Amino acid sequence: MSKLGDLIFGQDPKVRARVTMTLLAVYGYAASTAVLLYLVNTNLVAAHAAIPLVIFMWTGVPIFYLLVRTGMSNRLGSPGMDLPQCMFAMASILMAYVIVGPMRNAVLVLIALVMVFSMITLSPRQVRILGVSTLSCLGLAMAWLIMREPERIDARIEIIKFVLAGSTLPVLSAVATHVAKLRTRLVEQKQELQHALSMLHEVATRDELTGLYNRRHMMQLMEQQVKRQHRSGEGFCLALIDLDHFKQVNDHFGHQTGDMVLKAFADAVGKELRQTDVLARWGGEEFLLMLTAPDPGLQGAQASLARFQTALRQLVVGNGIRVTFSAGLTEHPIGEPLHETLERADHGLYAAKANGRDRVELVWPHKDQSHPKGASLAQDDQV
Repeated sequence: MSKLGDLIFGQDPKVRARVTMTLLAVYGYAASTAVLLYLVNTNLVAAHAAIPLVIFMWTGVPIFYLLVRTGMSNRLGSPGMDLPQCMFAMASILMAYVIVGPMRNAVLVLIALVMVFSMITLSPRQVRILGVSTLSCLGLAMAWLIMREPERIDARIEIIKFVLAGSTLPVLSAVATHVAKLRTRLVEQKQELQHALSMLHEVATRDELTGLYNRRHMMQLMEQQVKRQHRSGEGFCLALIDLDHFKQVNDHFGHQTGDMVLKAFADAVGKELRQTDVLARWGGEEFLLMLTAPDPGLQGAQASLARFQTALRQLVVGNGIRVTFSAGLTEHPIGEPLHETLERADHGLYAAKANGRDRVELVWPHKDQSHPKGASLAQDDQV
């Protein structure tokens, strides 16, 4: 049933909603067809008049369905074909008005039904177009009946009905227009609210200067990654990065240049990140890198940091300022508290600074006895 539903309505939520609204009309056309066939069977309506109308209605239904379901309606500039469908329904109603004889007064109720339906589907401008065209076509239909069957049609009654319709339809149209405006405004307010929420989320999760995630959000992402690791067993690595001699940049060139260095670093490294990796501004000139799926291991993480260093060698900020960094790199084993992994990365960072900067020091977890905690890379393992 689920596959059948996807076949009929589509999988895209917007398409499903449009197709659903289109198929709602099937109920109305089916009821109208049943009434017409009954009138034909009781000789109240001629078959040669009713059958073409039935064919007309059931030709339009599948056409509108296919246009909306296949997305061709998007290329026509009307994704839901709302106004064309309302105009088609009005045309069917007015043709029925002409052929059903004594039953035509009841047909006028269907016009109000379409106008009510237009409140939830059409724009204010489209509602006005529908109202004006319906009233105009109703007047033409009544005039045609008077001229074609003067002996059976009382012109005075038709004129009275038109006057009543002329006073009722504008009111319906005005109400429908007002509702459509309210609906449009609600949609706009929803979009504005979503945009505001998106902006608030950006402010709450992003560092204003670099555009990277801030410390608070990075903590949340790491906690989520720890939970994911418990479920899948997939490891991840953390690297605590500090820009070399950044205080001297601020002292000699000013904080504005320092900000340029931070932003340039974030932009250059951001281009080298894998989609699964996350870089955040940890504080000041410190950054935290989380390397995730597929499980990079320390060797894979080391290769990523090497790419960053290569990219930074091409970077010159301001008056010839070169950007390098020192980093402590470690792996997070399953079950270890996150703060211990961060402390180990911090120890590696201090070791990198003590050993001359512009380097990455690997610090192995407790469980790996071949590489005790605090051990740094040998010369052939240095980045």
